[in-house]
Amino acid sequence: MNRHKIVANLIRWSVPFLNLFRRPESWPYPLEEIQVMEKGSLGRELYNFLHGRGLGYLPKYEVHDAYHALLGYGTTVTEELKLQAFMWGNKNCTFAGQILFLLGYLVFPKKRKVLKNEMSRGRLAKPLRAFPVHEMIPNQVIKLRRDLCIN
Repeated sequence: MNRHKIVANLIRWSVPFLNLFRRPESWPYPLEEIQVMEKGSLGRELYNFLHGRGLGYLPKYEVHDAYHALLGYGTTVTEELKLQAFMWGNKNCTFAGQILFLLGYLVFPKKRKVLKNEMSRGRLAKPLRAFPVHEMIPNQVIKLRRDLCIN
């Protein structure tokens, strides 16, 4: 089994365990609602992100998926590591995200430069934790990225 598959399996297996401890606020947007939001809104981009991958909401991870849509990261192991690197740099990384980032940093030495760049990108952006994601959902992604200094 290659390293990417091992890390992907670790991510998949960790979700039920992490859900024992996660207590996020209730997500206010059903898929049907974000599907019909204005084109270019974060809600519509979140729907496109999920639908384009044949996914629905993963309970308790709606905010995480919205960050994927906002920041433009995919769902491969590398893209997930880039998201965690951004979040670490932005001081918005969960403990589980920190573990994943450190694991990826150690297991994939050739990705270190890319991950460092994503950490820098996170540091340059405004702190995302100061902006509730559910309040951003109706807003245009382009404007959000500009206002939050996400380049």
